[in-house]
Amino acid sequence: MRAVEIFGPGLSALIVAMAVVYCLISFAPVWWPALFAFRRRAAFPRPYLFVGTVAALVYGVFSFLAFAILVPVEAYSIFIAPQLEAAGIAYGAWVVRGARFFVNYWWLLLPPVQFALSWIITLKVGRRWEHICAAPSDTSFKSNPL
Repeated sequence: MRAVEIFGPGLSALIVAMAVVYCLISFAPVWWPALFAFRRRAAFPRPYLFVGTVAALVYGVFSFLAFAILVPVEAYSIFIAPQLEAAGIAYGAWVVRGARFFVNYWWLLLPPVQFALSWIITLKVGRRWEHICAAPSDTSFKSNPL
């Protein structure tokens, strides 16, 4: 294989190992709550629903944080910072540099942030999961016929 000859077997093995680690950490929102739900000795109610709920919460929180931070910073970088620079005021240049770093290297930040969110949300939701899945008592809901 030509790629092995170019990189050598050591560097090729390192690239493959890094790809596997990146993939495993990127799927942490799925496998981390699965470990939490299926490794318990006591019966954990509705474990597949728990895994899906935690994964949806992790991806949702990550997307919200990314957009809540990135949209205002990009708007500043596109509309305000060039006008300030043209006027000779270099106010907020660090924000523009930070936005460029995030836009160029977001893929490096993705796995650690998603792993941290997976860990936090799994613990928070896992503590309350039995209560969330518990059926309401008969007296808590009484229908009032019209």
